[in-house]
Amino acid sequence: FSDIVGYTAMSAEMSAIQVMKMLNEFYTEVDKIATKHKVCKIQTIGDAYMVTGGVPDRCVGTEGAKKVALFAIETIELAKDFRTSDGAKVVIRAGVNSGPLVAGVVGTKRPQYTVFGDTVNDAARMESTSEKMRIQCTDITYRLLRDSATHVFDIESKGGVEVKGKGIMKTWFINGATEKSKKHQSTLIENEGSTDDNCGDIHLYDDL
Repeated sequence: FSDIVGYTAMSAEMSAIQVMKMLNEFYTEVDKIATKHKVCKIQTIGDAYMVTGGVPDRCVGTEGAKKVALFAIETIELAKDFRTSDGAKVVIRAGVNSGPLVAGVVGTKRPQYTVFGDTVNDAARMESTSEKMRIQCTDITYRLLRDSATHVFDIESKGGVEVKGKGIMKTWFINGATEKSKKHQSTLIENEGSTDDNCGDIHLYDDL
């Protein structure tokens, strides 16, 4: 999920058309990043933007986590320099989680493809307890990124975070990523062999 920090206060000082224009300008650019990293945009809810890395096109967990993390990193970089046509600055925060989920369409009026499950709930919690212009992830996402065959991720421990309904969860901040050399990638792939560890990865931006 992605969300704009201070969105409620911002929207209170703007007309409805200004709010829509701001969101459209920013998320149009975010859409381009989603396409680049091959993540699936699920929906926008107000100022929140939600993508997945493992559905509808399934992939191994490390690949799904990598796609979402790279998407999140580039989106944070976009926000650093972004200004709307009215000169407004957008500040975001992000949260990432990995795990099983269910995707589908509910109801018949204006049907919309979406995702459900505790994986989604924890992704939302990662976003809501993150910090401005930072990407917080769960321990499972950290372990998947640590095992990436193609990138080295700069990740730091945030420690224990109190999460509603979950108690204390160990979480991490994703600071950046560096692509491994092709030779290193080939060696890792040979050592890893094949795996069928499929999972969906949720990226959430909140009142960033």
